[in-house]
Amino acid sequence: MEHLTRTKPAKSRLCASMGISPQTPMALETARARNQESSLDKVAPFLQLIALFGIPMAGWVGLIFLLQLPRILYGQAVPLFLAAEIGGWVAVIVLVLALRACLALPSAPTGLYRNMLDFFAMAGWHASVKAALVGLIVLTSAWYFRADRDFFFLLGIMGRRVLASGDFRDDMDRILVAYQLALTGGVPLLFVLHMLTRWKPKNRILPWVLVPALFLGTAIIVVVIGTIMHFAN
Repeated sequence: MEHLTRTKPAKSRLCASMGISPQTPMALETARARNQESSLDKVAPFLQLIALFGIPMAGWVGLIFLLQLPRILYGQAVPLFLAAEIGGWVAVIVLVLALRACLALPSAPTGLYRNMLDFFAMAGWHASVKAALVGLIVLTSAWYFRADRDFFFLLGIMGRRVLASGDFRDDMDRILVAYQLALTGGVPLLFVLHMLTRWKPKNRILPWVLVPALFLGTAIIVVVIGTIMHFAN
C-alpha cells in the first residue's frame, strides 16, 4: 500500500513535467480498442459469411478423417489424411472464435441470419440444444459399449500392450465410425432444434419434448446411412 501511494504521485509528477496528462495512457488504450473494433466492423460481414459455410465444411472434413488421430498411437495414420483432419478441426476452432468476436459487435446482424450464425458460433444455445448435444455423445458411447464389451475387456487384461492387438484397433475404428454416423445425422437435427427455440422462444416445453425425437431421428439416419454403406461395399 505504501508503495502504491508513493508510485501514483510520482507518476503524476512525471507526467506533469513532460506535459502529458496522467489519463493519456488510458485514452490511448481506449482509442486503440476502438480502432480494432472499427477494423473488425469492416471485415465482420465477410468473416460471418466465411464462417457460415466454412465451419460446416471444415467440420465435415474433420469427421471424414476422424479415424486418423487415434491411429497415431499404433502407427497406422496416413499423413495426408491426418493433416486434413487436424486442419479441419483447427479451422473450425479459428472460425468459431472469429465468429464469436463478430457477433459481439454492436453492428452484429439480427433476425434469422443472426440465429443461424449463433448456432455455428455455439453461442446463446437453448439448454435443450446443449442437452441434446451431450446426449448424442453419451448415448453413442453407451450404445456401442453395450453392444461390444471386448474393448474394456482387452484394455483390462493387456494394458498398454493392447495397442498391438488387431481386435482393439478394430474396436477403436468402430467407435469412431459410430461417432461419425451419429454426428452426421444428429448435427442437422440440432440445427433444426436450435432454430425452433429461436422461432418459439416463449415455449419452454416443446424444445424438451423434441429432444427424444432428435435422438430417435438420429438413430434412424444412422441406420439408413449404415445400410447404404453396407450395400455400397
